[in-house]
Amino acid sequence: MPASVTGMISSIEARLMRTRLLIGVVIGVIVGALIGGLVFAAVGTDTTATAFLRLRNPADLTAIAGGASQTTPDSQDNTSTFVAGEIAYLSGEGFAQAVARKMAQDEPAELSVVQSGESAVVTISNSSASDADAIRTVQVAIDVYRQQLEQRVDEQLRTVLPALTEWERHEPPDSPRAQELRRVRESVELQGTQASTLLVVQPPTPNHRSPAQLAIGAFLGALIGGATVAAILLARRRRSGRGALVRTMTDSVDGVLLPAVDLRLPPRADWTDDQARLARTLYAQCPAAGPHRLILVIGATASSGAAVVAELLEFAAAENQSGSAEPAHVVYGAVVGDPTLTSEVINAATHVVAVTRLESDTAAEALALRSVTAASPAPVLAVFTYRRRPEGKSTAVPTASTMPDVLTPTVATTSDA
Repeated sequence: MPASVTGMISSIEARLMRTRLLIGVVIGVIVGALIGGLVFAAVGTDTTATAFLRLRNPADLTAIAGGASQTTPDSQDNTSTFVAGEIAYLSGEGFAQAVARKMAQDEPAELSVVQSGESAVVTISNSSASDADAIRTVQVAIDVYRQQLEQRVDEQLRTVLPALTEWERHEPPDSPRAQELRRVRESVELQGTQASTLLVVQPPTPNHRSPAQLAIGAFLGALIGGATVAAILLARRRRSGRGALVRTMTDSVDGVLLPAVDLRLPPRADWTDDQARLARTLYAQCPAAGPHRLILVIGATASSGAAVVAELLEFAAAENQSGSAEPAHVVYGAVVGDPTLTSEVINAATHVVAVTRLESDTAAEALALRSVTAASPAPVLAVFTYRRRPEGKSTAVPTASTMPDVLTPTVATTSDA
């Protein structure tokens, strides 16, 4: 078989394969993008609420009552030490359990406490399935921490204020010592009020889901979907043996009728010069062998398009009968396995046309077709068919039940014109 013939048929086969692969990949990309977007949207349903607190190192009320001159420590080391200690407390199991008790929950609250750089600003965040739950958890944590600060101040005031009251009781009301004690009391109360006040820079605020998350999910889903469909189609093609169809047929026949036949033919009454030229081209490649030619057309499967090929050959044979002394009789022998395809029909043929469809029939089906025709002494000619994607108005494809009587699987002799 000339390499050019095999190459021509293989190029059509490759084009059909690429088209099918492209359609499959596009479908896989669309489905994968939808699934990926939905999965990422479902996975990313948790909402994180975050609050910013500014911590202040409180003054030592006992030291102030004792006459300390520095009432508000402001060194960076003192602030850093205080913030580090508060973060450790807020991140502890005890604080998480206190928040859980406040919310009437059995499990400790899951809180994330982080210092913003080296500043006194601390972030408290919680992730939950809903905005309301996340905001409520962080707000409860703030309330519990505020109560803890108030309790610390109250404990100091319960120690300092009674002592100052006792000292004032032993001093005359107008004495300098009494006035100094009143000033100290006012300073202690003022510092206590400031120490028990928690500065909330930002209240609990839920994060806004970024559209990029859905885009990433859709992109990854499209990538995986397209690649998966392509791999499945290629694996199925390899397992089915469709890729070896051309080589299997061309290696086991006596010739190939060109060109390959597109099965998207209009009804017989609507044939144009294109269909007529195709029929004459195929028929002209069937060599004459004696005065009585019987061309038997057999398909590997019901979808091979053998009925279409038989109709084309019958059309050309009918034209040739009017002007030739040796017309041929065309017999449509159905497909391999049909009860109408008998050994008598095969042995009576002077030419056997074996029809297989690219990207549809498999190498195993082609071998079965060749085995059926192997007993015939007549030359076996291969015809390859294919079907492109439908374009515009659908066209009718002839089947065995719609073929003319001349193509029914019965052996008939030809009469000379």
